[in-house]
Amino acid sequence: MNKNSKIIIIIVAILAIAAISGLYLSEYLGTNGSDEKGSIDILVGAGFSKVGADLITEFNKKYPNIKVNAKYGGSGELFATLETQKSGDVFLPADYKYMEDAMNNDYIDNSTVKNITKNVPVIIVESGNPKNINSLEDMGKDGVRVGLGEKDGPAIGKTSAKILKKNNLTEKIEKNVVVTSTTVNQLLTYLVTGQVDATIIWEDMTFWEEGKGKIDVVKIPEDQNIISTVPVGITNFVEDRESAEKFQEFITSEEGKKIWEKWGFEI
Repeated sequence: MNKNSKIIIIIVAILAIAAISGLYLSEYLGTNGSDEKGSIDILVGAGFSKVGADLITEFNKKYPNIKVNAKYGGSGELFATLETQKSGDVFLPADYKYMEDAMNNDYIDNSTVKNITKNVPVIIVESGNPKNINSLEDMGKDGVRVGLGEKDGPAIGKTSAKILKKNNLTEKIEKNVVVTSTTVNQLLTYLVTGQVDATIIWEDMTFWEEGKGKIDVVKIPEDQNIISTVPVGITNFVEDRESAEKFQEFITSEEGKKIWEKWGFEI
C-alpha cells in the first residue's frame, strides 16, 4: 500500500468517526432539549420561591429556548398585577381564593385551572421553644411577640386571620402582634433574626435552609387549621400561549410533582 492510499484510509476513518459522533450528539440533544422558542411571565406566590426556581431549572432542561420570567410576591400583590396591569401569562397563587377572584373577574381562562398541592399553615418558634408555645392559644400569652401576614396581603395573612377567627383567638393574639408582613418569606426572617417569638407560615418553608437549626415547628391540629389549595392557571392576557401551556403541563406532570414533593409539599 502506497503512502497516498494510507492517507486516504486515515481521512475516511476520521470522517466516519466524526459522522458517528455527530449522530450521537444529535440524538443526545434531541432527547434532552427541545428547540422550541418562547417567553412567558409567571406570577408566583413568594412562598414558592424555592420550589419555583427548581421547577424553572428543570423545565429549561427540557425546553432550553423558552425563557421563564418569574415574579414572586404576596398573592394579593400578584392579583393586583392582574387587576391593574392586565399582564402575566401563568398565575400560581398560594391559595385558591386568589384564583377564584381572578376567575370571577375574567383574568383567567377558567378551563386551564388545575389544583396542584396543598399549603398547610404551621406555627414556628425559636429553636428550643424558650417561650413554651405549644398551641395557637399560647401565641396570646403575655410577653409573646407575634408576627403575622397582613390580612389583605399574602395568602398566609388571609389564612392566618381565618384561623384565629375560627378558634375565637383574634383579639387575644392580635394584641401580641408586633409586626406584619406583605410576604410569608419575611415572617420566616423575622423569626430567625429574633424579632418575633412566634409566627404562622407554610409548612414547606420549614424545610428551607434559612430555618435549619433555628426554628421549631408547632403543628396546628387539623380541626383548628385551615389548609389552602394551590392552583395554577393561564391568564386571559397570555401572549405566548403555547409556551405557557408547556410550563403548566410540566409543573403538574409526574416529573413536576416529584419536585413539589422534594420541597415538602403534599400532592
